Amino acid sequence: MLLDLDQIRPSDGKRVGGKAVGLARLRGHRLPVPPGFVVPVGQLERALDAAGLLDRVRAGAQGPEIQAAVRAMPVPADLLEEIERRARALGGAMAIRSSALAEDGAEASHAGQYESVIGVQPGPDLADALREVWASGLAPRVKLYAARRRSRSPTWALAVVIQRVVEAGCAGVMFTIDPATGSWRHMTVEAAPGSGEAVVAGQVATDFHRIKRPRRTPRPLQRVLARVRLAVDLHQPVDPARPVLTESTLLRLCRLGLRVEGLLGGPQDIEWVEDRSGELHLLQSRPVSTAKDVRRSGPVVWSSRFIGERWTAPATPLGWSEMQHLLDRFIGYPQTSRRWLGGEEPSKLVRFAPYLNVTVFRHLGFKLPGFAPPKFMVELLPPDEEEGWLRRHAQAPNLRVYGSIMRETIQGRRWTRFRWNPATNWRAWERFAGELDAGLATMQGELRTVDEARARLSAVRTLAREYIKIHICSLLFANIGHQICTAVLPEGTDPEVVLRGVGDNPTVRGNQALWRLGRGEAELEEILKEYGHRAPSSWELFSLRWREDPEAVLALAASVARGVDPAIDAGRLAQQTEAAMANLPIHLRGFVRLTQRYLGLREVQRFAFDRLLWSWKQGLLFLEGELGLAIRHLERGELEALLDGTLPREAAQGMVERRAAEWSLEVERRAAGNLPPAFMVGGEAHVVEHTGRGIQGLGISSGVVTGTVRVIHSLADAARLQPGDILVTRATDPGWAPLFLTAGGLILELGSMLSHGAVVAREYRLPAVVNVAEATARLRDGQTVTLDGGRGMVWLR
Repeated sequence: MLLDLDQIRPSDGKRVGGKAVGLARLRGHRLPVPPGFVVPVGQLERALDAAGLLDRVRAGAQGPEIQAAVRAMPVPADLLEEIERRARALGGAMAIRSSALAEDGAEASHAGQYESVIGVQPGPDLADALREVWASGLAPRVKLYAARRRSRSPTWALAVVIQRVVEAGCAGVMFTIDPATGSWRHMTVEAAPGSGEAVVAGQVATDFHRIKRPRRTPRPLQRVLARVRLAVDLHQPVDPARPVLTESTLLRLCRLGLRVEGLLGGPQDIEWVEDRSGELHLLQSRPVSTAKDVRRSGPVVWSSRFIGERWTAPATPLGWSEMQHLLDRFIGYPQTSRRWLGGEEPSKLVRFAPYLNVTVFRHLGFKLPGFAPPKFMVELLPPDEEEGWLRRHAQAPNLRVYGSIMRETIQGRRWTRFRWNPATNWRAWERFAGELDAGLATMQGELRTVDEARARLSAVRTLAREYIKIHICSLLFANIGHQICTAVLPEGTDPEVVLRGVGDNPTVRGNQALWRLGRGEAELEEILKEYGHRAPSSWELFSLRWREDPEAVLALAASVARGVDPAIDAGRLAQQTEAAMANLPIHLRGFVRLTQRYLGLREVQRFAFDRLLWSWKQGLLFLEGELGLAIRHLERGELEALLDGTLPREAAQGMVERRAAEWSLEVERRAAGNLPPAFMVGGEAHVVEHTGRGIQGLGISSGVVTGTVRVIHSLADAARLQPGDILVTRATDPGWAPLFLTAGGLILELGSMLSHGAVVAREYRLPAVVNVAEATARLRDGQTVTLDGGRGMVWLR
């Protein structure tokens, strides 16, 4: 009826589930797994049948009603009697955990999906705990998770593992590869005092360790190399004076983890505990790899990451279509798209939010054996697809897609559309900056006629095309350089210090100017003259610029003035960067300097483009006034048709009224916290699965900080941010940067390693995590959180 862990064989998987089989294999090799036994799947079916529930469950019933019925159904008397007898024989408190047929396998881990009940004493409470675990298999979230992972086993088909609880001194989680980067050169360990349940549930901040491990080797060599090749690469305790693990215990644990990896045939996610006598125990081990391959096919993937930070508020149809017309010329490859990428356009607007077609990165991505994939590619994919890339050992790119892009490039001489040479791109920018200044100088006079306005629009569009030619490649070179430098910098070098790359740029100078304004040391007119073209949603042409909303500028200045002089921090950090550069090997300095240059251009170019966008907006505002029509709710082609007389004014008026109402409704939805999804697959919003291990995002600026959550949906709420608060919002643009001087930490739904928020956060050493799914909905004002900007973790306190 029940099976002891020592009795289970690999062939018993369909009776006891993957977790039980894995634990049995480890015990069979004399690894320290607590003793226990398993209630097989058949006993759940027997109990359901006796209660008259089996047919309903097999038919797909799920949710609170059927779960309540399972919690109330009787456990067969003979089964309960044997469970209690075996539990008494084990002695002490019990841990009751699921071992579903769909769980801890190559297809899906189901981490955090099923319930566990810890600390149950032998007796009547065992029946309640058993039913609670059984009922968790009928939760809608579990079924949704399984469906998205294409799991073939029914979620309710679960065995239950019952083990003696270890009296823990400390506990935690170990990955035998680095799950954040996909590198097989490192393993990671999290540790906290007490039992491991709080660690797994993400309820406590943990000490974090990254350990250099042997490269992938044949199993007989693994144990030998684990003794001579393990070395602590990063040691980050919550309390430096009281680390949870000694170095000797940490290395002993890692050797144990590599043994498990060798026995189970691949990277492992291991829950462990150290008892009060110092002995280590393994509570669970599941495969890290949750997919057999990365995804190459399927519906088109749309992402608002990266591009979304340029539209922090709803886009207007005209503002977006102007930018779309500009961008698609550079990023669209129609022949390749038709053949390999589903034939969709390069970009689109959904719920007045811009999305890029990132399907191509499914094909262009690659992973050298044991190394990280190109971060700037995979972070644009949905989290489950990104996870597949990170956890593969190696993956070749799709050379046919590369070949198709190359053919299309040659046929269309597309290289002429870019300033593609990394050695000269920055020089091209310096030349263009002068041309931009000269061009903008000719646009200073007041517009008097529609023809003059149209001529100005033509001129700014031409300048914008020249800007994008340079800017796209500058961003690409910054991303590539950043990833290469991070991989090759000597041990002990902090990449965030060496690659800060911002320095004395317009964004930093603007923050210093606001600080002076807030302290009464500068005049508002002076600030608006120099920085008045900035906006909270800069690539939205109709976003309010600072010079149009001086009250918002004064509010920002008041917020910034609460902190210390930004110039002091900027000077100190610049000195740190130069000191770190002096310690680099000579052969690396040239490439690092070039990377710094491109990282710095990121903000310089955005500031210059904002000036162009202000002139662009002035031309459009003049047309709005002359036409007496809110043309911002027309698209670019419709505006041209209206001006040429081929679109009747009555038809244009109807379009404007309909879209203005839809746009206003979207503004209200977002104000209520209903934000567009970060990803869409096909035409559907992509649902991000949440596991129990805290809130995971992408760490983009290191540091650990605890503070009060302040959810800010727009700069109109900036006054609510108090010094030390954790700023939580969808995305930030340059107009948000002053708030970084007040905040104690930053949590964003959108972003990337080189997004605006990332670059400026690192400049100010502000701990920051981006790509936190649904952060503005999951976190609430007043909550206390701890965030780790290095690991990308957020814990609710």
